Amino acid sequence: MPRTPALLALCLGSALALASCAEAPPRDPDPARTTPSGPWDAAAAKAAVTVLPVGYLADFDDCADLLTYYQANALELVGPYGLGGGWYGAEDSAGGDAGTDMAASEADGASRPDHSTTNVQEEGVDEPDVVKTDGRIIVTVANGSVRIVDAADPRILSTVPLPGRGDTLYPSEVLLHEGTLVVLSQEWSGAPRPVDDTFVAFSPERTVVTRVDVSDPSSPRVLGSVRLEGGYRSARLVGDALRMVMVTEPPGVVQTSPRSGSMKAEQESTERNRELIRATTIDDWVPHVQVLDARGQVQSTDALLGCDQITRPRDPAGLSTMSVLTFDLGADSAEPVSATGLVASGGTVYASPDRLVVATSAWDVWAWAGSPAIDTIWPGGRPAHRTSLHVFDISDPTTTTWTASGEVPGHLLNQWALDEEDGVLRVATTLEPAGASQSSSSSLVVLREDDGSLVETGRVDGLGVTETIRSVRYLNADLAAVVTFRQTDPLYLIDTSDPAAPRVAGELKIPGYSAYLHPIGEGRLLGVGQDADERTGRTKGLQMSLFDISDPSAPRQLQVLSWPDSYSTIEQDHRAFTWWPATGQVVLPVTRWGGWEGTSSEDEEAFGGVTLVTVDETGMTEGRSVSTAPKHRGWGEGPQRTVVIGDSLWTLDWQGLARFDLATLEGGWVLDLP
Repeated sequence: MPRTPALLALCLGSALALASCAEAPPRDPDPARTTPSGPWDAAAAKAAVTVLPVGYLADFDDCADLLTYYQANALELVGPYGLGGGWYGAEDSAGGDAGTDMAASEADGASRPDHSTTNVQEEGVDEPDVVKTDGRIIVTVANGSVRIVDAADPRILSTVPLPGRGDTLYPSEVLLHEGTLVVLSQEWSGAPRPVDDTFVAFSPERTVVTRVDVSDPSSPRVLGSVRLEGGYRSARLVGDALRMVMVTEPPGVVQTSPRSGSMKAEQESTERNRELIRATTIDDWVPHVQVLDARGQVQSTDALLGCDQITRPRDPAGLSTMSVLTFDLGADSAEPVSATGLVASGGTVYASPDRLVVATSAWDVWAWAGSPAIDTIWPGGRPAHRTSLHVFDISDPTTTTWTASGEVPGHLLNQWALDEEDGVLRVATTLEPAGASQSSSSSLVVLREDDGSLVETGRVDGLGVTETIRSVRYLNADLAAVVTFRQTDPLYLIDTSDPAAPRVAGELKIPGYSAYLHPIGEGRLLGVGQDADERTGRTKGLQMSLFDISDPSAPRQLQVLSWPDSYSTIEQDHRAFTWWPATGQVVLPVTRWGGWEGTSSEDEEAFGGVTLVTVDETGMTEGRSVSTAPKHRGWGEGPQRTVVIGDSLWTLDWQGLARFDLATLEGGWVLDLP
C-alpha cells in the first residue's frame, strides 16, 4: 500500500523506525514459498494490499484468508529494523452528557440524597470516569487503587480487590451501575527478552475488566474478570449493556535487526524479517482473552474474535485489530457476550443510545511503505488528511453489529465532533493542508447510513479559515454550535434541519475561545475557555461566557467572567464540568499560576481550587472561591473532578478528597487517598 506524506510522521518514534519506513521493500524472492497456512498465494496477497472496488468493509473467507491479509500488508511495510518498536520496548523494560443532572434512587430515595453524575455527551449514555457516586458512596480511582468512600461519614469503607498480576495492574476508570462496579485497568508486563536475535515487534498491552458487587460497600465482592490483549480506548454504558473499544497490535509477531550498519546487513535483515512474517500463524495476529477467577487465576485462554468476526476496511489501514466488545452487566459471567472486529486502528469513540461510532484518522495507523501505484489506487493521489468513520448498531443490548462506514476530509477534535440521530451522522472536521501557502478551514458534514455506506447528504465548508475547531456542541437535531480559533473566537450556529442543505444560520466573533460548550436552559449557551489578545491570539486566562442563541441568526454574548493567568481542567476534559440545576450553580475548577514574572498575577499566590458561578435569568454571578488542596501543599492545582451530594460539594484531586458546604464553601480537606 502506498505511503502518503501525512503518514510518514507516524514513523518518527525513532531514527531506526524512520529508516524502516523510508526504505522501499524488496519484492518477495520466492513467491512459491510455503507458509504455515499453505502455499503463498501471490494473487491473494496483491488483493490484500489493494482498496476494495466497492463497499467499505469486506469479510474474510476463512482464517487463511485473514492471515494472508495481515502478512501481505506487513510485507509492504517491513524494513531492516522490523515492524513496530518492540526492540526498543525490550531494551527499556530490561533496563529497569446531556450535562450533569440530579439523580436519586427510586427504590431507596430516602437514603440516597440527590447527587450529580458524570457530565456526559448524550443523555442515557454513561461514560467511565475516575470518580462515581450513587449518593451513598463515592468510588474513586487514585494512585493505583480503587476505593469506596462513605459519603455521609468521610472514611474509606474498603479498597476494591483487583485480580491481576500484583503491582502491574493500574486501574484507570470505573462505571457504577445498580450495585455493580466495573473497573477498567491496564496491566503492564515487561517485554520478552530477545531470542535468537529476534525481538517482539510490538510491546505487549493488556486491559483487565473487573466486575465487582458493591451492594455491601464495606465488603466488595469480585464477580469475575477478563484479561484482554490490547489497549483500551473508551467505553459506553446504555442500560445493562457495556460497549468497550479495544485496539490490539499483533501480539505474537517477532522481528530482527541488522548485525551491523552496513547496507548488506540491512538487506539481510530485511529478508529475515520478511521470512519471519511469512512464518507467522493467525494466532500471532489476533487478540486473545483470558477468563480470571476472583483470585486472578487464569481459567481459560482463547481468541477474542473468530476469523469470521473480523472484517477489513476498503483501504488497508494498518496491522492492528480494533474490537468492539459487548458486556452484559446483568449476566452472571464477566466475559463479553459478543464481539466484532476490524483490521484498523481506532481513536475517537462516540455513542448515542443506539449507535456507536469509531473514528480512525491517518495519524492512528501505520505509515505504509512507498509504492508507485498511488495514482492507481487513489486517482489523483490520496488527500493528506482523511478520517474514516465506522458505525455500529448497539440497539440490541446483547450484540454489536456493523452498519456503515465512510470518510470525511480532515481530522476530528474529539468525541464532541460527532453526533448521530435516526441514521443521520453529523461530523465537524478541520482540514489543515500540507502546503504552506494553503489555509486551514473547517466543515460540518452530514451523512446518512445507506446500504453499508455513509453517504454525504450535505455540508458547510469554509468555517474559520486559517483557524481550527476548539469546541463543538450539537444542541438538537436541527442546530449545532462550532467554535474555531486562531486570534478571535468565531461562534458559528449551523442549521442542520435539512440534511441536504445545512447552512450557517449565525456567527459571532469575540476575543478568545470556548473549549467547552454547555446549554443552560432554552436559548442560552455557556462557554468555558480562554480569553485572548485580539491582535496576537495570545491567551490571557480563563474565561466563562454566556451566549443568547434564542435567535440562531443573531447570537449574542451576554456576559463574560474572566480569571487572568488561569485555566480549568474543563478545557481538556468535559467530565470535570459540574452544573447543578437545583441551585443554578456551575462548579468551576480553577488553577492560577500566580507569582510568574511578567504576568498580571505576578504579586499573587498560586491558587488551586473551585469558584462557584450562579447562572440565572439575569446572567452570571461570580460567587465564592476556595482552595481545595490540603493545607501543606504550597502550589496551586485545581481538582480533577467535582461532585455534588445533597448540600455538599466534594472535590477529588490526585491526593484525596475535600468536602465543602455548597452554599457557603465552608469545609476543607477530609481524606487522604495515598
